[in-house]
Amino acid sequence: LLDVGCGWGAMLEHAAVHHQARGVGVTLSENQRAWAAKRMAEVGADMQVRVQDYRQVGDGPFDAISSVGMSEHVGQANLPTYFAKLFELLRPGGRLLNHAISALPAGRRRGEWPTPVQLPAALRARLSRPGEAGFAPDSFISRYIFPDGELIEVGAVVSAMQRAGFEVRHVESLREHYGLTLRRWLANLEQHWAQAVAEVGERRCRAWRLYLAGSAWSFETGRIAVHQVLGVKPAGGRSGMPLRPQFG
Repeated sequence: LLDVGCGWGAMLEHAAVHHQARGVGVTLSENQRAWAAKRMAEVGADMQVRVQDYRQVGDGPFDAISSVGMSEHVGQANLPTYFAKLFELLRPGGRLLNHAISALPAGRRRGEWPTPVQLPAALRARLSRPGEAGFAPDSFISRYIFPDGELIEVGAVVSAMQRAGFEVRHVESLREHYGLTLRRWLANLEQHWAQAVAEVGERRCRAWRLYLAGSAWSFETGRIAVHQVLGVKPAGGRSGMPLRPQFG
């Protein structure tokens, strides 16, 4: 398994513990690498974690690649490079799972997502406008949470994957699940508020409390969604997929 943008290593840990997977996780954060490597050692996972740009990965070929919350930071303009590299790293018959928060279809309530919370007018005036699919420059989320974020409509992701050579086999929306998940995260933050404030300060905690609450509302009301897209690298017509889905 290659986990691109492995974060704090949760996907690697799950794959190793529950599916006996072995492989590599890459991140651009040394803090994430250190934490994830510690967790791999604690659970006895055969997973290497390193600080590396996905474009510099030379391992492989891999049986599977997971990309969770990564392509939002790649951006739509860079999807061809992104999926071409992941295609190259897979063996024939290998699978890619791309998991990403997704935008509304083009032209549908464009100004309403991902949150109606705006910054003060003086600060909005100093911000440059992002690409068409990026977060609005005057939004709270762009300034304080995901300054490089760009949500991409799922159809564009599917098309980009297939242009890179993948056969897309399954698309699933987890929009309602993410609303529930964010409510749990918010409740956890509230339950441990004093501990969180002691660690990172009240201003940062208040920012993330607002982000979690606003994002939960955005998923629940259909202003944004999250999709998992499963693709296979063709192998002479053999996909390796069962005739009926066997997820879980």
